[in-house]
Amino acid sequence: MTGRRVALHAGALLSVLLVATACGGGGSGTPPRASVPGATSAATTSAPRSGVTVDVATWKLSAPVANEILVADGSRLTILGGLDAAKTSTNAIVRVDVAKGTSQPAGTLAEAVHDAAGVSVGNDTLVLGGGTSESGTPDAQLVRPNGTTSVAGRMPQPRSDLVAAAVAGKVYVLGGYDGTNIVGEVLATTDGTSFTDVGVLPVPVRYPALAVVGTAIYLFGGVASTSGTDTPDIQRVDTTTGRIEVVGRLPTTLSHASAVILDNAVYLLGGYVDNTQLTDQVLRFDPRTGATTVVGRLPEPNSDAAAAVVDGRGYLVGGKSTPREPLATVTILSPT
Repeated sequence: MTGRRVALHAGALLSVLLVATACGGGGSGTPPRASVPGATSAATTSAPRSGVTVDVATWKLSAPVANEILVADGSRLTILGGLDAAKTSTNAIVRVDVAKGTSQPAGTLAEAVHDAAGVSVGNDTLVLGGGTSESGTPDAQLVRPNGTTSVAGRMPQPRSDLVAAAVAGKVYVLGGYDGTNIVGEVLATTDGTSFTDVGVLPVPVRYPALAVVGTAIYLFGGVASTSGTDTPDIQRVDTTTGRIEVVGRLPTTLSHASAVILDNAVYLLGGYVDNTQLTDQVLRFDPRTGATTVVGRLPEPNSDAAAAVVDGRGYLVGGKSTPREPLATVTILSPT
């Protein structure tokens, strides 16, 4: 599950966006910027009606990480697993206080994984699949608030490079790689113990970006072949009707990107475009119109990162730039 542009290449573990908000930008001038504690300006982006600022946090993580899970809890972020500085799967659980810029150990996973998916389930966190030091795993790990972890159940097959989302009491598992094929089956579970097949993606993918808008789950791009070909397709899962369909296309193919939702718009951050180019682009997708626009740039190209929203701001955590080494940096996106 490591490498890029080969049959079995690794990418960003794309974080699950369960609570979110929208963006845009502004006409003939730069909108006033909101003050962000502990951040320095990297760029300002604009769109027709509102804006988003992109800032580099003045603080860093306690250690570099990529391909990790990131979940938000109040004013804190929790990082689970991923690849460490040596590009080895880690079982570390780290809590990050974004107000103070501090990181503290918070337990260990039962199994070290990267390229897994994770969601909050009540006070717990469900870690699904992922790559290990040897292969992919089908395990669903349940992480308690005190950091203790147990294997709650197993998916029908190993999955790495997947994403997951929680909607209306159910956790949906989408995409991924089983060691031989890219997986199209969409699974649902309430507790990680048992899984139900609820549909098939029209375009099976690994490493898509994911966002939840209302009761709909959106997948953006992803790797669509074992030879490493990416797709520009936007897929939507309507969890109310069960309908799964392609609803649009991105301006280019995209994979290994991260996503946050600010002011009801989805922002796609970094990743790979046109199958080979590591990018610093920030794309804005408006779920009301289906329009996608380039609205800004990250401080540097980034993929394999995780992202989440805390107090109305998006946090892009870790990832990889050039060269392909895990990062300890944090980028903050704020609506204006």
